[in-house]
Amino acid sequence: MELRHLRYFVAVAEGLNYRRAAERLHVAQPALSKQIKDLEDEVGARLMNRNTGGVALTDAGTVFLEEVRDILERVDMAVSAAREAEAGRGGRLIIGNLGALSASFLPAALSTFRTKYPHVDVTLHEMALPDQMAGLRAGTIQLAFTIDRQTAIPSDLECAEVLQSHVAVALGRDHPLARQTRVSLADLMSEQLLCVGETVRHDLHQKRIERTFAARGIRHRPIKRVNSFESLIALVAGDHGVSFLLPFASSPGTENVVFRRIKEDGDDLEVRLLAVWRKNSGSQLARNFVDGLRGHRAAAASSAAARAQKSPAPVRARG
Repeated sequence: MELRHLRYFVAVAEGLNYRRAAERLHVAQPALSKQIKDLEDEVGARLMNRNTGGVALTDAGTVFLEEVRDILERVDMAVSAAREAEAGRGGRLIIGNLGALSASFLPAALSTFRTKYPHVDVTLHEMALPDQMAGLRAGTIQLAFTIDRQTAIPSDLECAEVLQSHVAVALGRDHPLARQTRVSLADLMSEQLLCVGETVRHDLHQKRIERTFAARGIRHRPIKRVNSFESLIALVAGDHGVSFLLPFASSPGTENVVFRRIKEDGDDLEVRLLAVWRKNSGSQLARNFVDGLRGHRAAAASSAAARAQKSPAPVRARG
C-alpha cells in the first residue's frame, strides 16, 4: 500500500465519480479503477460499490475514508515540518549547556531566537566542556562549545567564536586581596587554589591554572578539585580558597564573590569560546542560533565602546 493509493481513494470517495477523479488526478480512468481494486485487495474489504448510478461508499469505505484523511493530513504536516527544519525555521535544537558559564551569554540569545523562530523546540543538555565534542559526534547535541586552541576542529565541522574574555581571580568579598584592583600571580602562591572537575578526565580547569603559573615560573600550592561550580563558588565566598574564572560567571552565591584582573598578561589568560556544529544537512538550526550569539556579542561590544566614549576624561592634578 502506497500513499498514492490513499490519495486516489480519497479523490474518488469525495467526488463519488471515477471520471472526474481521474481528470483531477491526471491519470487514465482504467488505471485509477485498477489502483482502487488493488487497494481493496490490500485492505481486505470492499470500500466502494460501483453501479450504473455511480459510486457509493460501503460502511468499510466510510470508516476508511475518515482514517485516510487523518493519515494524509499527518503526512502533509510531516513534510512541512521537515522542510521548516531544513530551513532552520522549525524542528528541535539541542544545545550543550555549560551551566554557570552558559548563564552569562545564552539567556539573551535564547530569547531572541524564540522571537525569530517560535516553532523551534530548544533543549539545553547539561554537559561538561570536555564531553561536548564527543556529544556532537554522537548526535546527543547539535551545538557544542569548546575553548579555542584546546581542540582541533575537524573539517566536517563548522565553528564560530562567540565569546572572548580575560580570566580573573575569584576571591571572597572579605579576602585581603579583594581590596586590590589587580592581583599578581605571585600574590597567590600561598593561597588554596580551587578548580572544577569531578574526575581526572575533567581536568581542563586544573590544567589551565597549572599552566598559567608554570609559564611564569611561579610555584603554587596543590590545587583542590571541586565537583561543581556551585560548590567552588561557596568555598570561594567563604574564604576557603580562590580560583580563576571568567568575571561574568553567575550563580547563586556570587554576590559574596569578587573578580579581580590578573596583573600579568598573556594569551593563556584570555579565553575564546567557540560554538561548533556539523556542516551536514540539518545544521541550519544551529547556524541560525549561532548568528544570534554573534549578534549579541557585537551588540555588547558596541555598548561597551559607547560607554567608554562617554566616560569622563581623568582630571590632571595641577602643579
